[in-house]
Amino acid sequence: MFYYCQFPKCLYFANIRSQINYHHIKPVEIGGSDKDFNRIYLCPNHHSKIYIPEAKNGIHTIKGEDSIILLGKFKSTDGIVVEYIDKYGNKKYFLENKNGNSIL
Repeated sequence: MFYYCQFPKCLYFANIRSQINYHHIKPVEIGGSDKDFNRIYLCPNHHSKIYIPEAKNGIHTIKGEDSIILLGKFKSTDGIVVEYIDKYGNKKYFLENKNGNSIL
């Protein structure tokens, strides 16, 4: 089994679960669910780029020059769609099809 980073346009993958991070889109500490719909796989590099405005402590309280805010993910007939806000404040969507190829 392979685990792919779901950050837009990232090509990182791992065949061992411990080599990739499982990130909660809305942290459990601020009312997020621990279910799969609220979790996303991220490589260690991209995991550090996630900014969560509501977070009170930890790495996600730091807004870097290339940070994004994850809003959610959902399944479509074409694959997984990730909704996020980019560093310019624009809402964006990223679609990764079932073959791991970026469509949006």
